[in-house]
This record gives sequence, C-alpha cells and structure tokens, in this order.
Amino acid sequence: MEVIDVERREQTAQIKVASRPRGIGFLPDGSRAYVAAENADTVFVIDAKAHTVLAKVPAGKRSNGITVHPDGKRVYISNGGEASVSVLDTATNTIVATIPVGQRPWNMALTPDGRKLYVANGRSGSVSVIDTQSNVKLLDIPVGKLPWGVVVQ
Repeated sequence: MEVIDVERREQTAQIKVASRPRGIGFLPDGSRAYVAAENADTVFVIDAKAHTVLAKVPAGKRSNGITVHPDGKRVYISNGGEASVSVLDTATNTIVATIPVGQRPWNMALTPDGRKLYVANGRSGSVSVIDTQSNVKLLDIPVGKLPWGVVVQ
C-alpha cells in the first residue's frame, strides 16, 4: 500500500491506496477524487472532505491516467497494459464502457465541451480521438515517437 498526502488549507490527511498511484482527478464540485493505482488495476474513489475511500473500482490492466468529464458524470481511465480507456459512471462507481485505443495509453484531455476525448498512446506514436457521447473511437492521429501527454484548448 502507498499513501497519498492530501493537503487542504490547515488540514493534511493520509489516504491509503494501492501501489503506484498515478493519475488523479476531481469532480467539478471538488467533493470526490479519483486515483488510478497502476499496479493494482484499480481506481480509488475518495471523499475529499472526509478523506476516506468510498470505493475501489476494478479498472483495466495498468490503469494510470484519469480525466473527469466537465459534467462530473463520467471519469475516463487510461489502461496502459491493455490499450484501452475505461469509462466510469460516477453515480454508480462502475465501469460502463471500455474503448480500445493505441498501445500504452497514458494522459488524456477533453475538449472544453466534453464531446471529445484525446488519448496519448505512447507506444503507438498516436493520439486516439473518442466521441464521449457514444464511447466510440473515431480515429487515430499519427503524431510521432512516444507521445505521453495531450493538451486541448
């Protein structure tokens, strides 16, 4: 188990999660955090006020990147060990879709309107574009060697 230190003004809390915590994302209202633990293939749902783990959601192999949809209803998890992105429903804390992408997906970014998700595929030299309404990959864009991150403006 690894520990994440969360600091809020005068408070500091330690929250135990599994080995190799990687990505973290917060709901728009700041009430919950989602932490991908790469070695456990798990996403930890954390109550940001109470500093407690609310749920442990099995994700894909080597889950690492986290991106939260602007409406707070979905969380996207990149699964580096199985070339996919999982879609987590925040109301039920369950995976509702798994979308195939390129090899070793890592960081992701959503368009401001939340309609498209861009996924950097490090070992494929590409960025996958996902329609977030249908949870379908639209295309792969070749971008060169080892893209590990994406910025959308």
